[in-house]
Amino acid sequence: MIEQLPYMEEPEWLIELNRLSILYNEFPLKSILYRSVYYPAAGVDGDPVKYLAGNFYSFVYVDYGYSREELSKALTQRGFRGYKPIAIRDVTEQELLACRPIPLFLSVKKNRFRFSNQEPEPFCYWIVFQRLDVMPDNHGPKRFSLLYICADGVATYEALYTANEIAPSCIAIIQPGHGFGGNWTNFEAPHDSLAWLVRGKPGYPRPRYLMNGGIGPKEFYRTPCWPEYNRPIRLLLKAGQGSIRIWESNLKLFAND
Repeated sequence: MIEQLPYMEEPEWLIELNRLSILYNEFPLKSILYRSVYYPAAGVDGDPVKYLAGNFYSFVYVDYGYSREELSKALTQRGFRGYKPIAIRDVTEQELLACRPIPLFLSVKKNRFRFSNQEPEPFCYWIVFQRLDVMPDNHGPKRFSLLYICADGVATYEALYTANEIAPSCIAIIQPGHGFGGNWTNFEAPHDSLAWLVRGKPGYPRPRYLMNGGIGPKEFYRTPCWPEYNRPIRLLLKAGQGSIRIWESNLKLFAND
């Protein structure tokens, strides 16, 4: 948890969950999106959860570079230190797109992987993690939610957030890779597809915080990738050699205000 960010009580919808309600009750899309952290091109990077769990309790990871098997292996072998999953649930496209029918998963195969023969099968997992009893309270919150979607980061933002007229509280742009990195657009470019979509139409909410960084010397990330996020909040060390900075937007219309 970051002391410079607002503290949020663990939401009731998350506290009340049990294994059966996760697996069989109605999928709580709006609750998951509300005050969430959105991380496109996430891979299996645990840094947003490591640093932000406690400030936020819902994490939406999106990446079309990982198959079900690769994600399951990563969760089994690495997971999140001090946590175990209560349950893992498959989420259907219809449950994600309850607002309107956007072909979210179809966007994976249109013009992606220009430099690869891979065509991952789209999927979505919803996982609720609970802190192990042996871990102290200061290790992190008792629970957090992770929604992992194998799809395109731009299309997913539009389908989940824009279509529901909501925004994540924080968006993480951490060394997303483009060109030979496999991403069809540059998430860090302030005038490219993702940044344009996040700014939204006049009157639409937008994320208050940006988490930006990656592997490399600290001077690579001294300024935010999107210029409207120009209020520095905290410098963090990334797992491995690198750094992440958290920035606050200078715009007034934030998510969920």
